Amino acid sequence: MAIDPETTSRTPNDRTHRHLPPARAVVSSIAVVGPGGVGIFFAAHLAATEHEVIACARRPFDRYVVESSVAPISGPATVLTDPVAVEGPVDWVLVALKAQHTSGAADWLDRLCGPDTVVVALQNGIEAESRLAPFVNGVPVLAAVVYCGGTLVAPGHTRNTGGGRLLLPDVDESHRLAELFADTAAVIRPDPGHHTELWRKLGINVAVNGVTALADKPIAVAGGGPGRTVARALLQECWTVAEADGAESLLETIEETLDRFATSIHADTSMRQDRRAGRPTEHDALYGAVVRRGEAQGIPTPVSHAIGALVAAGD
Repeated sequence: MAIDPETTSRTPNDRTHRHLPPARAVVSSIAVVGPGGVGIFFAAHLAATEHEVIACARRPFDRYVVESSVAPISGPATVLTDPVAVEGPVDWVLVALKAQHTSGAADWLDRLCGPDTVVVALQNGIEAESRLAPFVNGVPVLAAVVYCGGTLVAPGHTRNTGGGRLLLPDVDESHRLAELFADTAAVIRPDPGHHTELWRKLGINVAVNGVTALADKPIAVAGGGPGRTVARALLQECWTVAEADGAESLLETIEETLDRFATSIHADTSMRQDRRAGRPTEHDALYGAVVRRGEAQGIPTPVSHAIGALVAAGD
């Protein structure tokens, strides 16, 4: 699920319609750990450039396919299915696993991360840096705010349901990553307001994921009736904690956010999909994060605690 507050129409980059920088002499090596619905989108677009991209996957595939109304692409893929096959550290590691599967990638990360590697976490929540720190050999971790809806159709094949945008902290590494994607349809934006954007996205996620999973209905359930009441309370809690944590105030945008949910008649959440499939959910990365940060700030979060506990009980 990726309800992007800045959704705009985009078309794939076209050399006939814009001035591109000269071809870069330096080729970077990039590994995408967890090439699922979201990871494939970014891996496929990078693989179409001059850079060296490997997908670290559980199941083999030999081709990327991205179905999309604005950024379709397909092409050959280089895939490894065993960490032992990694020949050495790479320049960049994009971690697109769901938060609850992070520890399962320990062997991949140990082999991929060297002194000059930068890790980019394409994960939900506000705790990606601390979550990945034990596994990346001390290298920097950039926590991305991800707006990219993707549904895995088959290994290497994703259906992009909206967006292809990463918001990153405004640091040198983020600008370097934006250069890697400069000739692609993906949008990589270093953002001085990154801390606030992390909390904005967390609020959206806590408001819709648990409600849709428990009600077994699409996102619109969080925009009207009893679902809207619960979603409003979740946003109120989350963004109150966010403000205490140093984010800009988001509380005045609650009703506008709920209205967007109401129009998402067919949009689904990954938590509802995971619950239906009997897979573990990322309840701790969402609701647990709000509860933990609320406790640190002395702010009660009873609704987040209750919804998180109910989702956890179904795992």
